Amino acid sequence: MEFFQWHWWAGVAILLLIAEIFVPGFWLFCLSMGCLAASGAAALGGGANIQLIACAIVSLIAFFTIRPILMKRMWKETGVRTNIDALAGAKGRVTQDFEPGLRLGRVSAGGDDWRAECMTDRALHVGDLIEVVRVESNTLIVKPIDA
Repeated sequence: MEFFQWHWWAGVAILLLIAEIFVPGFWLFCLSMGCLAASGAAALGGGANIQLIACAIVSLIAFFTIRPILMKRMWKETGVRTNIDALAGAKGRVTQDFEPGLRLGRVSAGGDDWRAECMTDRALHVGDLIEVVRVESNTLIVKPIDA
């Protein structure tokens, strides 16, 4: 069996597509499209210069057209917040009284007991409802919920 030039280009294109599985960003996909174009140019009898030009042009076109579309479709935010990001907006209960002057106490939020700081000078007592505004280090910044 004889290998023609277009076989080599097609083989490189397949290898680049396989490598794209392991490298995010669709860079190798664009190069693979260029190799497919060069394979087509070689199959049609184009010389080495024509093949390289076809590879370069199609790779650039794919990079500036197909890649942005794929990035938008494939790299969407899931909307699922995890870890401390999930605590912002969560509701909880006071587990240790907050003194009005210090504004420090403890709350239960997200299934754990946290050190907390209240945004207001209002005294919070055990059992009061709170909402987590943000997380700073290991301290929750909370505000009271008026029930």
